[in-house]
Amino acid sequence: MLRKIIITTLFLFNILIFGQSDKEVLLLYKNVIEKSDSLLAIGKIAQIDSKKVLSDAKLADKEYPEKYFKKSMEYFKNYQYNESGFLFYLGKMRTEDLNNLGHEHYNTGSEYETLLEEGIFMYLAVDADNYMKVLKMAQDYYNTNDYTYISKTKGYKKLKDPKNYSQMIKVLQEDKGKIQAELNGDREDMKNRIAPYFQMLENKR
Repeated sequence: MLRKIIITTLFLFNILIFGQSDKEVLLLYKNVIEKSDSLLAIGKIAQIDSKKVLSDAKLADKEYPEKYFKKSMEYFKNYQYNESGFLFYLGKMRTEDLNNLGHEHYNTGSEYETLLEEGIFMYLAVDADNYMKVLKMAQDYYNTNDYTYISKTKGYKKLKDPKNYSQMIKVLQEDKGKIQAELNGDREDMKNRIAPYFQMLENKR
């Protein structure tokens, strides 16, 4: 069930030639794998600076959707993956609102957004409860705070559950043992796919 809802593009695993930027991307993936494993082991996988990230969301609400993703990437590079996930999922919903209004259009799917989608999944997948909490935090914020960048524009109407996160949250809350096993399998598959690139990176040092 979860596989039908959560779709990862696996962009990174098709890289054949390594430039400097590709090495940096690989290190970001390596960091998120190692950090999620270590935080899970010590029971700190769910730690989040709620006050700071909610303040950043308020500021991003005044700007074009790209702001959410740029700030998400800042958190991602700083090993703050729950904060990164919150802003990423909020940004996806704000993008739907902007595009639905029709006055402007923001195209998602840039390389760094793909990295965020995959990297955040690799972090959140280690703990279904935390995954659910980050999604719910983003959805709750979306539901209770207008997108002030466009909220005063004629014709603006906030969409209801624009990315279908309610269903994802519901699935994550159901059979937790089964869902966690499925998430673990997906994450392990991603780790296995990326492992040869880590080895290539080590060999180039």
